[in-house]
Amino acid sequence: MTIQPAHSSGQAAPLVSIGNVHVTEQYVMTPAGTWPLAQVNVTTTDQTSTTTHTPAWAIVMVILFIWFFLLSLLFLLARETRISGFVAVHIQAGNYSYTEQVPVYSAVQRADVLNRALYVQSLIGRARNTFRG
Repeated sequence: MTIQPAHSSGQAAPLVSIGNVHVTEQYVMTPAGTWPLAQVNVTTTDQTSTTTHTPAWAIVMVILFIWFFLLSLLFLLARETRISGFVAVHIQAGNYSYTEQVPVYSAVQRADVLNRALYVQSLIGRARNTFRG
């Protein structure tokens, strides 16, 4: 049995991935094609919604303790925040474009996708400065 490197085809390992979009030091690879990093523009659109609800445990506590303490109604002040939706990452290279919609279920996931896109934008800026210089 022989162990071979994961990227034996000569391609560099991705620095960052956003869904089906993979970015190396020189290229952006999407299902729609592969483009040089310096020729790509990346934008994001936050299509998430944030809602607040009274959690089920608070309602149960009110029902259980309403007969003993009227202060149990304070449990209804408890709130739970839910985030759902997508963050759309749009990649454009010349006349070609690709949009990856990443599903998001928490604030941490939303921040992670937006930070990954910001990192890709910094890599693009660095590649453009290297290309000019």
